[in-house]
Amino acid sequence: MTALARKIGVLSAVVTLGGVLLWLDIDLGDEADIAPSSRVAAKTDVSQLPLDIDSTTPHPAIAVKNVQLNWHNVALRHEDELSFPSYSQPIKNSAYQYWNQFIPVEVPVLNGQTTAALVVEKFRYFYPEAIQVELVSNEVVQTATLDVVDINTQVSLASLDIDDGKWHIIPSKTWPQELRLVARIDFSRGYDVISADVRLYHSVASIDSVSPSFAKGPDLVIPVDLDIKKAGIFRLRANLYKTDGTALASLVEKEHLLEGLQTIELKAYKRVLPSGRSSYELGDIIIERMSGFPGEKAMYGNASPERFPLGSFDTDSLTDEAYQMTDHERQQLRFLNQLAGN
Repeated sequence: MTALARKIGVLSAVVTLGGVLLWLDIDLGDEADIAPSSRVAAKTDVSQLPLDIDSTTPHPAIAVKNVQLNWHNVALRHEDELSFPSYSQPIKNSAYQYWNQFIPVEVPVLNGQTTAALVVEKFRYFYPEAIQVELVSNEVVQTATLDVVDINTQVSLASLDIDDGKWHIIPSKTWPQELRLVARIDFSRGYDVISADVRLYHSVASIDSVSPSFAKGPDLVIPVDLDIKKAGIFRLRANLYKTDGTALASLVEKEHLLEGLQTIELKAYKRVLPSGRSSYELGDIIIERMSGFPGEKAMYGNASPERFPLGSFDTDSLTDEAYQMTDHERQQLRFLNQLAGN
């Protein structure tokens, strides 16, 4: 088989997988962006990346076989998710629990003699929040500067000198969303550069209040009142907790909202709730204005405070009706089972 045929075979398998995941509405892109990460970009040289696909890509038959084997796992996962409504999924290992956490990674510097890291409080900031950056290293630092760089244009927006191991950044209103913090460090034993990425948003919505919850069939309904600054299709995500900190469910609702005070109703399905009376709260809230057209970036609202108490609720007031898959969900599951050979 020619190299071109192998490339086409692998590409076809990847495109098929991507297309099916898109049709299934498995939102991998969002999870990848939201999942906790340090977003460290340290000394990556694109010239060293492989250019010859033949040396790095398996035979297409092997690639396709691996994809087919994975369909079984995807089908099982999807079937488990579909036993609950999409708007109220039990929390097992939700990326949205720590959606704004920044996990610093120690980067080798000085040819691997030691390490250094840039540490910030969180990954996403909302203008005009200040961004405090700390340089952490066991190596003696003589001096260091930090450039705030526009990731898309590579233009430096600001340059600051280190002060007691830290930099205090006051963002400008004109700065873009995607920022790279590039530290140029003079250690006692030499010079090196490390970097980390953050996001800066102009808030397009905020939470005005959370109204009293109420029962509606098998669902606990939680009305969230939003102050919308820019109309569009909004997706509201939040995690439901007991007040003792037990994580229960990931809730999501999507709706087109106009500017001004608007309400989105989150719903918690009875099966994700403990029986009897318990006290609940909402946390890890993400207000997302979704992209309205190709090329438009998603925008976010500032959800503050971090937790909203909901008071107590007795699940005995909810009905016991089982969740019924939609026709579309049943079609998805049949298709996955066919791919998995079930």
